Amino acid sequence: MAIPQNDPALCGLSWATKVIASGMAFTGRDADDIFRRSCNWMAAPDAMIKEALETKNPAALLALDPTIETHNGGDLVSVTLDGRTAWAKRFGDQGFSVVSDPDTEPSFVPTPIERPAATSGWPEGDPEAIDRGMTDLNTDLLQEASDLYFANPMQMTNAIVVLHKGQPVLERYREPYGRETQFESWSMGKSIAATLAGIAVRANQLRLDETQLFDEWTDDRSAIAARDLLNMASGLEFTGSFGKDEDHSEKQRDGLFLDHIYVYASGCDAHDFCVNKPLTDAPGTAGRYRNCDPILATSLVRERMVGGDVQRFLTWPYEHLFHKIGARGMILETDPYGNFLISGHDYGRAMDWARLGQLHLQRGAWGSEQIFDNVFAEFVRTPASAAWAHDPYYGGFFPTNATGIVPTLPRDAFWMSGGGRQRVMIVPSLDLVMVRMGHLSGVAFGLDETLNEAYGLIARSVKS
Repeated sequence: MAIPQNDPALCGLSWATKVIASGMAFTGRDADDIFRRSCNWMAAPDAMIKEALETKNPAALLALDPTIETHNGGDLVSVTLDGRTAWAKRFGDQGFSVVSDPDTEPSFVPTPIERPAATSGWPEGDPEAIDRGMTDLNTDLLQEASDLYFANPMQMTNAIVVLHKGQPVLERYREPYGRETQFESWSMGKSIAATLAGIAVRANQLRLDETQLFDEWTDDRSAIAARDLLNMASGLEFTGSFGKDEDHSEKQRDGLFLDHIYVYASGCDAHDFCVNKPLTDAPGTAGRYRNCDPILATSLVRERMVGGDVQRFLTWPYEHLFHKIGARGMILETDPYGNFLISGHDYGRAMDWARLGQLHLQRGAWGSEQIFDNVFAEFVRTPASAAWAHDPYYGGFFPTNATGIVPTLPRDAFWMSGGGRQRVMIVPSLDLVMVRMGHLSGVAFGLDETLNEAYGLIARSVKS
């Protein structure tokens, strides 16, 4: 049973509980640190969040003092705040999910992910050492950028990786993290959804212009094309915020937890919740940052590649993407029904994200294999024709620099983007991939200015 959408307080607390559980299990963080640095805002009243954002002072949020407990060896976590208790439960290698009751069992059989053994030797294995001499870089500027990323500890940068010409030239971590740490990554998972769709397109199981995508869409939704989902322009009704220039303090509207985050916070069947939403805009006309589209795009890949078999699809992204490129630390979490919450509940090592960035830099080529084709590679990095309310900068689940929103990088840059300024920046004209992993709380401390300056230093290190 899902948490009711008309109980915003419990939804928010449940979401925070799930984030705490995953952070402890996968990243090895302390529960209180996760709450303070990554998710206290989820459990906070909207007015408190609004004040923190307007004053750029998260002190009020730090006053929240929940009781966090682990059970069953850490596979069950509870968080109690203001007399309410929320639960998150682990379903094997599919990670943690919100549950309304600690006795909840998943509707699928948790399936082990057989991960390749650690090896050395880039790119499928990890580099034994970083050799900046392998590429023509200005190492002084590169070191200046590295120091800048970590100069302000309040900005919460945890890891950076830079690849140039396909080779690692910079790798650095904030203690106690290291190369094997699986970091929270939030909406960078949307770009994974695009990549999986690209695999289906290359296999001739999906066409970008294909319509009549789901059996439930026998009405005007039948006109939604696959490219509309990938451009976040399906037109489906889906309340939400967290897009550009939206009110990031808002978690509820008219007494209902926002659809955009309800899929994370409730333990509902995310596919069913999304696929049954009505249409409010003509498909392909209105771009908006909403989680329904990447969740449905991934469901579409499941339909095309394994006939909709939830059980078989649990291992499919690992076999057909992650393990082929050596990204052995990736974790895609699910809801209790086996749907990947790929729009935000994903964990991975910094080097894994660098490999995914390099794959897109190489337009889907990896060694002798073409994982997705060149036409699809161009699609994801090209701004959609849909009219966004603000800058029309999204391609296929990748933001792009076509409008120069990152002034220190060339206009051909595009990136994977996650909350807390998680980034995989891809700059084809400079043969460059830059990864930055961090925590949500860092945004309040001048992080955007730091990142733009660091990107510029690294770009100049290539051109100098």
